[in-house]
Amino acid sequence: MARKTIIIIRIILWLILAATIGYFAYLKIVPSGKISFSHDFNKPSFFIGKLSPAERVEISQAGAEVKGDPIYFSLRPPRRFEQASVTIKFKNTTDFPILEIGLLNDKISWSYDLKPLQNKIIDRLALAWPVVYGKNGARLIERERKYDTVEDFLSNLPASDEIALYNYSLKNNFLLNKYEAQKGKQSINYSFRGSYQFYTYLKNEDLDYVFNFTDLNINRDNDPVDIKVYSPDGLIRAEHIADDLAASSERQARIKISDLKEGIYRLSFIANDDIVTKNIESAQSQFSLINKVWLYDNNKKPLVLYTNSHMINAQTINPASLGKIKVGENILDLNETYKQLSSKVANQPAKIELAKDDIIISGDGVFSFAEAGLLDPRFKSIDKNLDINQEKINYILTNYKEPLKTEEWQIATAEFDLTKAYREDGKYQFLISIPGLKAEASSSGAIIIKEIKIDLSGTSLKQKFNKSRTFMTGD
Repeated sequence: MARKTIIIIRIILWLILAATIGYFAYLKIVPSGKISFSHDFNKPSFFIGKLSPAERVEISQAGAEVKGDPIYFSLRPPRRFEQASVTIKFKNTTDFPILEIGLLNDKISWSYDLKPLQNKIIDRLALAWPVVYGKNGARLIERERKYDTVEDFLSNLPASDEIALYNYSLKNNFLLNKYEAQKGKQSINYSFRGSYQFYTYLKNEDLDYVFNFTDLNINRDNDPVDIKVYSPDGLIRAEHIADDLAASSERQARIKISDLKEGIYRLSFIANDDIVTKNIESAQSQFSLINKVWLYDNNKKPLVLYTNSHMINAQTINPASLGKIKVGENILDLNETYKQLSSKVANQPAKIELAKDDIIISGDGVFSFAEAGLLDPRFKSIDKNLDINQEKINYILTNYKEPLKTEEWQIATAEFDLTKAYREDGKYQFLISIPGLKAEASSSGAIIIKEIKIDLSGTSLKQKFNKSRTFMTGD
């Protein structure tokens, strides 16, 4: 009898082991090509990482209360997938109108593909203004009803300064009146640290930029540089400058493109914080930095910038750079390292005066070293900094959909292309952003995340088999 019992126990243990191995094999293979994971914060999840940093999140039975912007979490799928559908169950009883989620696409420039979860401004306007619809869920929200469909609007656009966008891509046929190409070259003798991007303008001239930069070698990692050029139609040139550890730290890169049509072009200089651009030489007269600039050491004083931003942020990691910054008529007292300070800008363009450099300045517009050099072809964006009435916005174009509402919670879903995302150690990095929310500042209401659910889809086992068979047979 005892021997029979031992045999039964062994069979059960072997079955448990086989089931466990089978389960993990299933997770590794995922034969259907589809799998889902969820995390409600009551217990740890192997696949969905915890929200961080800890000082911006407070976990309780109610969920995860977000205290500061942004917060991060990771996804560790069992294998590669092509698409991720991320659903967030949340509530937002604060005055902060924007809630977004993003997937890290580029670690060097910390570029995230941001998607909307909630925009209270649009939700309120959609109740007060006429709304018309177009293909694929597009909405046009009009101050006064003038168009019957989104397609009618797109075929007969009003003036660009009447239009604001959110989660919608619309090409602006931006042209400068009375623009003439300059003769000779100019030097932009300011030093920038890390990544930056800027607008320039061409008419009957070559696009020609020389970047002189140096490697600080603060860390011993490779420090490559990528330079990308975009026309209004998309990427037209990409250059990769590898890091040669045996060569000099002083480096140079040149981008020259001929036969380009008149218009605005965007250049993106992608590098980590070990790279400092010492100066830029160019045949172009227009140079407007987009959204952010990290002014490094030894720039000429006084440092003056001009911007069309509605909100200015300032931050430094260098104690020697602490001090006061004048933004329009306001004063920002930068008195603590790593702390970001913000100031609203009442009138645009605004003048920014800095007594010191090695400061990161950012905003929702562009920055230039001359007021006449401000060049921004983008449509205005619907966010908390935009005064719709003051800016005389009459049309809002968006692909954003209002979250689904339950009795207590709201549910929103965002779709991501994982094939274009950055992946490290088998993990993808996501962020959840509530612009303006700061952990050190008190605010009424709360933002609570109840659950994160991720649906993954990719190639099924059958599809892989068919691809392999086709490759082997040559069919």
